[in-house]
Amino acid sequence: MNPISKPLLKWFDQFGRKTLPWQSKPANPYHVWLSEIMLQQTQVATVIGYFNNFIQHFPTIEALADASEDAVLAQWAGLGYYARARNLHTTAHLIMRQYQGNFPTEFKQVLDLPGVGESTAGAILSISFHQNHAILDGNVKRVLARYHQVQGHYGQSATLKQLWHLAKYHTPNQRNAEYTQAIMDLGATLCTRSKPNCTRCPIQSQCLAQQTNTQDQYPNPKPKKNKPTRTTAMLIYQNTAGEIYLEKRPKKGIWGGLWSLVECENKEKTILQTLKEFDPNAHIKANLAVIKHSFTHYHLLIYPILIHCPDNKQTFHPLEQLTLGLPAPVKTLINRLK
Repeated sequence: MNPISKPLLKWFDQFGRKTLPWQSKPANPYHVWLSEIMLQQTQVATVIGYFNNFIQHFPTIEALADASEDAVLAQWAGLGYYARARNLHTTAHLIMRQYQGNFPTEFKQVLDLPGVGESTAGAILSISFHQNHAILDGNVKRVLARYHQVQGHYGQSATLKQLWHLAKYHTPNQRNAEYTQAIMDLGATLCTRSKPNCTRCPIQSQCLAQQTNTQDQYPNPKPKKNKPTRTTAMLIYQNTAGEIYLEKRPKKGIWGGLWSLVECENKEKTILQTLKEFDPNAHIKANLAVIKHSFTHYHLLIYPILIHCPDNKQTFHPLEQLTLGLPAPVKTLINRLK
């Protein structure tokens, strides 16, 4: 074994996480796949509740395939990056059709699944089927960047190539599944972004960043760009019964496939024109407090406008027991109306 794997596995046997809800013996490939997709861009503490709820609603790949996209998105709402949920649903259909409901076991097959990259495919096959594959998620990038003092941000191709080389070099032939979980656990619990707990780290004696007290410099930060701020008006059409009008968003773009309020440019003329096109008899009741919602690449200022539609015949939804998948700020607005 190489210098990392032996002490890391010894540490994992004593301190590694072994009771997460998707961890079982033998491993359940569906649970592993679902957890790996949920853990993309999301912390474990957040994922646990969503995972348990998702499995309760869709206990098997077949149940997921049989569900409607709206039902899947409703259980994903609030977790963000909604293409992940749509890809899960698409993949469940694909697995039922091409693999008779059994999760594929070949690397190329898994890599071809929607929403699965090289690291995710490696993690699924390593943990589920004890295959020898390297992984390179955010935690592993941080561990290796510090251990070897890798220069450059991993968004740069040369840096990413170097990190993949190191990930494959350190991945052992034996106990691969345990090693995969161990190096993720190390990054998540000790080698954290800020204030890493180096004194408890099983590989700190050979870590170049620890030796030079430069842990805060690795991984090298991405060059900062100021996030632009965009604005939108959200029109809350409400009928006499207090129900609201919602429309399904396109699959591409933010909040893809979720149900949301009608949006338009935040200009008085545009708002009034949009309102009249929807219902000539509608009128503005109130301008509600502005909501700021931040995405990865920009901030969004939402200007909510409550509009009364007394006799509109379109489909409106009651505020109570609303089970549709809603973007987080829309859910916030609806809660304000209750």
